[in-house]
Amino acid sequence: MEDNNKSAKPGKAPGSLKKPIKEEKFQKRYVNAIEHPGDKTFFTECFEKQGENYVIRNNLSVEDVKKIKVILKWVNKNRKGAIKVVPLLFAGAVVAALILFFAIFANPLLGRAMELGLESAFEGKSDVRGFHLSLIKFSINIKSVTVANRDAPMTNLFELGKIVIRLRPAAVLRGKVYIEEIRADNIQFGTERKTSGALPARPPKEKPVKEKTESEGPPMIDLANFDAMGLLNQEYDKLTTPKLYDEAINTYNETLTKWQGQVDATKAKAEEIKTLSQPLINLNTSSIRDINTIRTTVQDINKMVTTVQSAADDAGKMVSGLEADINTARQLEQNARNALTNDINYLKSFIDLGGGAAFAALEPYIRDILSNSANQYLDYGLMALEALEKVKGMSESKPKEEKPKKEKKVKQPAFKGRDVPFPVRSYPQFYLGTLASSITQGSWKGAFDLSNVSSDPELTWRQTNKPILLTLEITEVGGGLQRRVDFNGKADFRANPPEKFNAVATASSFPVSLGDQLSKAGINGFTGNSDFSVSMIGHNDNSVSAKGDIKITQAKLINPKGTIAEAAATAVSEAERIDIGIQYTHRVNENDTFKITTNIADLIAQVLKRTAEAYAKKAMDEIEKALRDRISQYIDGRFASKDDIDALLRVARGDKAAMDQVKNSLNNKQNEFEQRLKNIGDAAMNEAASQAQQAGKDLLQGNAPSMPSTPSLPSNPFGRR
Repeated sequence: MEDNNKSAKPGKAPGSLKKPIKEEKFQKRYVNAIEHPGDKTFFTECFEKQGENYVIRNNLSVEDVKKIKVILKWVNKNRKGAIKVVPLLFAGAVVAALILFFAIFANPLLGRAMELGLESAFEGKSDVRGFHLSLIKFSINIKSVTVANRDAPMTNLFELGKIVIRLRPAAVLRGKVYIEEIRADNIQFGTERKTSGALPARPPKEKPVKEKTESEGPPMIDLANFDAMGLLNQEYDKLTTPKLYDEAINTYNETLTKWQGQVDATKAKAEEIKTLSQPLINLNTSSIRDINTIRTTVQDINKMVTTVQSAADDAGKMVSGLEADINTARQLEQNARNALTNDINYLKSFIDLGGGAAFAALEPYIRDILSNSANQYLDYGLMALEALEKVKGMSESKPKEEKPKKEKKVKQPAFKGRDVPFPVRSYPQFYLGTLASSITQGSWKGAFDLSNVSSDPELTWRQTNKPILLTLEITEVGGGLQRRVDFNGKADFRANPPEKFNAVATASSFPVSLGDQLSKAGINGFTGNSDFSVSMIGHNDNSVSAKGDIKITQAKLINPKGTIAEAAATAVSEAERIDIGIQYTHRVNENDTFKITTNIADLIAQVLKRTAEAYAKKAMDEIEKALRDRISQYIDGRFASKDDIDALLRVARGDKAAMDQVKNSLNNKQNEFEQRLKNIGDAAMNEAASQAQQAGKDLLQGNAPSMPSTPSLPSNPFGRR
């Protein structure tokens, strides 16, 4: 390039650049005002640095000088700026049009879009009033927001007062709903509505209704007026003995029906075989001398033995099956006898009040009261989690972009223009940084804070390393109770979090008043003050487990009636504190489990031991006699088939024995004929030997021996192989 410059005609540098330029002025006035990096490099190389000054080179070509002049024009424009009236007026008109559009059209449309989003998340009618978007501040102002409770359409799930929403401009310009903060004047839960908030396409979810029966839970015992038969009648359906006797009796009846026909058929078969076998058994062996007749008779006996053996085997299998069924029925009968003792002990446990049965009688009523109260707040929590799941689903429901195929690299043309660096950051489809509000609910005041809600929990976690957080603090400011509730919860909706959510709630100074809810237990009122703490964990399989404890002080029972109720009233008044432990488990597609533990049973037992001794033994004797008499009446005359079964078994065994006897007689007769054939063969052999011996003697004496006659010997005298 230097050779070309030497041969080219030198150019004349612009007059403003002929004098030396200070380094600071050179950088600030010229270099910094040049946008393209290539232009900056070219302009700098056209100068030589001499000390603290820059001096333009003398060997610049005409083309170089022309390019410098063009760069100087842009430098002057960039440094001084240029205002053009027409574009400025056009831009102002566009801005005015946008403001007019947002004022008349956009705000109502965006407000309606927000209502649809809330209705999609909570499945209840939503009202957004006074929606106003400010493009200058990138903020939204709303007068109020109400969302109806899907499962209680005449009640609001929550209601927000005046709201200010701050948006992040960088995310909004990229089509994302990125809310940095929501501030609401007030939030209220469970307020009443004038019109139904149900949506036609989203009816309330049906909840399984638990049917309650009068026999649910142990009965209340009043030992002073104990009625053994009344207790027996109330608990009779829970006893095991009647059910086992029913099973044993049915097994006897089924066994009789099952085997009666087979035994009758076997008996007829046995009579038939006996009739057919009798002529063979009655044969006189010594009266038959013909060998062929004997051989034929043996074959007939063999065939009859085979027939009898087959019938005897069938009879044996029948007897074995019948005996097995009878043994099963007898075992069930024995189980029923053994269960009678267990049922007697079960009924006695209600009288042995010192063993904790007193609380077992109270527990069903207390459990229902606690579970009904807990279910109300659990429903709120489950609806909130359901809404957060739907927010996450916003990102998952979008179709995934296919990865572009790799294209062949194409040589890019030289860049002409300016380089403008822009920071790049990924944003979720929806993000809520903070929702904060004060709470005013009657005499309650407090604060509500929800943060870090995102439609893409994985992305948000990488950026903030925080799950969804919810804190709630409310205090009663009116009255003298000074009640307080604190709630801290977090939810993690990533793919495989350690826990889906975790929450802890504590409360203090809450009065307890059950009214007549324990009237079935003989207690017409219960009052006291309580403090409680509950922790809850949500697992990846959508199950929920919770545990907590309640401490009740200043407890008092009102107008107790009956032995247990009176003992409970005495125990409660003597105790300084009642402790109740709670364990709750919610599983998908399974029944919820709710368990409580408390010291009430021990408190009541201590009092009952002092009051129940005079009644306990007499009551236990009465309940045992009542149950034994009742069971005797229940099974009287119902085991008639048992005797028939025993007779049936005797007949079956007799038929089997008769067949075995016939088979033995045939075997004996067969042995007689086989022995008869053997004797005839031995006689023939002896006669042949005697004749041979006589012929030998004749030969020695010189007489020609006469040939002995050949005896007629059977080739297979026993007729066997």
